[in-house]
Amino acid sequence: LILFDAHKLDISDEFKKVLLALRGNDDKVRVVLNKADAVTTSQLMRVYGSMMWSLGKVINTPEVMRVYIGSFWNEPIKNQSLAALFENEMNDLIEDIKSIPRNGVLRKINELVKRARMAKVHA
Repeated sequence: LILFDAHKLDISDEFKKVLLALRGNDDKVRVVLNKADAVTTSQLMRVYGSMMWSLGKVINTPEVMRVYIGSFWNEPIKNQSLAALFENEMNDLIEDIKSIPRNGVLRKINELVKRARMAKVHA
């Protein structure tokens, strides 16, 4: 899990190195925009867009990473209009984390098929 604070979206050089070190494990990485209840709905759209732009500069993947939005701290939710969104996002994140072991098996099968094709081409 990579957690971003809604008020601190900067990707420092050290954090960039961490993200680059995770390359190759993209299917295991989950990005969470935390403390999103501390901003208004319109600010949340701007923060989300800014975070996606910053991530896009660091993580070179053909697909956009899924970013879960929520408020994962022990404080009550400040922006109640987003409570249903946060609940749905949390449920999606939990289901996604539960599916990681299943996806690992599929990833291994796909890697095996890819290697077999490469061996067949070079034979």
